[in-house]
Amino acid sequence: MDYQQIRGPLGPVSEELLIKTCQDLLRIPSYTGQEQEIAELLVEKMHALGYDDAWVDGVGNVIGEIRGHHPGPNLLFDGHIDTIPVSGSEAWTKDPFEGLLEDGRIYGRGAVSMKGALAAMICGLAPLAQHKDRLAGSVFVSGTVGKEQFEGLASRQVIKVIKPHYVIIGEASDLNICHGQRGRAQIIVMTTGKAAHSAAPLTGKNAGYMMMDLVQEIMQQMNLTDDLGRGNLELVNIASAPSPVSSTVPHKCWATFDRYMVQDETEEELLEPIYKAIEIVGQKDAAFVAEAGIAEAGLECYTGQYLSGKRFFPRWVLSPEHELVSGAQEALLKAGFTARLSTYKISTNASYCAAVAKVPTIGFGPGREKDMHTADENIELSQLVAAAAGYQGIACQFLLRK
Repeated sequence: MDYQQIRGPLGPVSEELLIKTCQDLLRIPSYTGQEQEIAELLVEKMHALGYDDAWVDGVGNVIGEIRGHHPGPNLLFDGHIDTIPVSGSEAWTKDPFEGLLEDGRIYGRGAVSMKGALAAMICGLAPLAQHKDRLAGSVFVSGTVGKEQFEGLASRQVIKVIKPHYVIIGEASDLNICHGQRGRAQIIVMTTGKAAHSAAPLTGKNAGYMMMDLVQEIMQQMNLTDDLGRGNLELVNIASAPSPVSSTVPHKCWATFDRYMVQDETEEELLEPIYKAIEIVGQKDAAFVAEAGIAEAGLECYTGQYLSGKRFFPRWVLSPEHELVSGAQEALLKAGFTARLSTYKISTNASYCAAVAKVPTIGFGPGREKDMHTADENIELSQLVAAAAGYQGIACQFLLRK
């Protein structure tokens, strides 16, 4: 695709402005819980670009608004401002916080996930501030905190305040329209044994061995597939107590599973095969004791506020015939490219706005999922420019009067 031919309805997006904005964002480390500096920068940039208002809410989310002169819907473009850390084990050959532009790509931690998309949003939507006399409704841009640790948890504060009619998530979609995503849950399973000295293990009961039997049985209970593709259950962590250990048979063992859902499953339905596995293993061993549940966790925001919730994020799908999907396709076609319909494999902030709050939502963003969180993370400049034009086109499609 020739991205150079793509133009927003209000004219070409300034490539120079887009590059500088993206680089400025990449040059600020913003790990989860440490987003204050980048939040302040985003407020400053939105004001400079002519946004009617830009502010930071109580949990640290950034919200900017371009307000039309006529009544109409609220259209929210959402991105997150936190990133995963740069690990010392990653094979970076570029400085992750330089914002290097080289061979048509901008390098840095968060380039794909998702400072590039945020730069495209605020720059691509800024020209609407010059056309407020034709604007029916408001355009909002949110830069939310804490997504890398707990998707949807902080963004729900934005949804409750803005009350958007439509949401566009800027997570990487390779400039396609994502109209759904798999659900995700985190399940904690715990076995309880009896502590003993490791030199005399038969006097106790090893909770680790119990967990090994249970994990094997759990995996045999899984059969996951439907219209969003194939679901999966993956063991991601095992821990035992006591810890640190010294010559002691563990009396507790915890296993954490990531469960990706493709069906409309409730928490109870999700746990049913886990309980069945516990029952089967228990029938073989009268001394077997285990329990399971959905993980609960919290997020400490840089503002000092603390948010908590269950790690249960239902799947969501928006019909291809919905006006948001068809309208976005039409807008992007006018901008110069055909966006195919797709779905996210990753979990996004739409886990709340689409799946829980039931706000019509699509995803549209530059970059590819496979390039997130990688060493030498980078975004193509041509995709950034195209995304900025696309965001502008979608906003105009729904809010701009002829």
